[in-house]
Amino acid sequence: MNQWVLALVVLAAATMGLSIAHAEPGSQKTPVVVSESEQTDHPATTATANQPEVVVKPATIDGYRSARFGMTEAEVKKAIREDFGADDSTRVTNDAERTNVLVVSGKTLITGTPPAVVSYIFGASSSKLIQVNIVWGEGGGADAKQIVPATNALVAYFLDRGSYRKENQVVNQPLPDGTFLAFRGADAWGHMVILHLAPAPDPNQVKKKVKDKAPELKKAVLRLSYIENPINPDVFHIEKGAF
Repeated sequence: MNQWVLALVVLAAATMGLSIAHAEPGSQKTPVVVSESEQTDHPATTATANQPEVVVKPATIDGYRSARFGMTEAEVKKAIREDFGADDSTRVTNDAERTNVLVVSGKTLITGTPPAVVSYIFGASSSKLIQVNIVWGEGGGADAKQIVPATNALVAYFLDRGSYRKENQVVNQPLPDGTFLAFRGADAWGHMVILHLAPAPDPNQVKKKVKDKAPELKKAVLRLSYIENPINPDVFHIEKGAF
């Protein structure tokens, strides 16, 4: 196992006592793999020999806080005011994907964590909300002693929200690139939530690295994404066979 990932796993388990389960990784800015198999919204059930069957309701992923997929920019700006008390967003454009983005910075979303950057992304053709990204430690990483416990708390939060499509769910999965897919889940409609943890390299540690010894994890970047359509996102792309 990659030494950075091992450090993340050990620190995460020691901090929150979460078990480590394996599943296949995916990709898409944050890792994504989505099956187009038949979707279902039937509740999951669990039971033991001494306890009655417990019905677990399906999770619903429809946006972030008051912002819902399919909203216009004006509607999302109103949602930002409701969620944060004021609309201090900045509008930027992703030229490659031809999407517009409302960026809100400096928000403390979880007690004991550094401020996060929240980005609301609007589709290239629809101009409606298609994705929300939340990043802690953007631009160099944040203190891992804050980021790792927040990661585990978010994993527990999403697991508690309900059941997800089994073929897409991942919990605590090391990835080949040395990062960590802490959680991935899709609801009955294919909407997806992804929690991705990455170590922020420290040049000084790399120089001092001792053979077969994992360097101390000091900084990390945590990215949480809510995605309306991970299979066919509303972004600009050149059609197959066009050239």
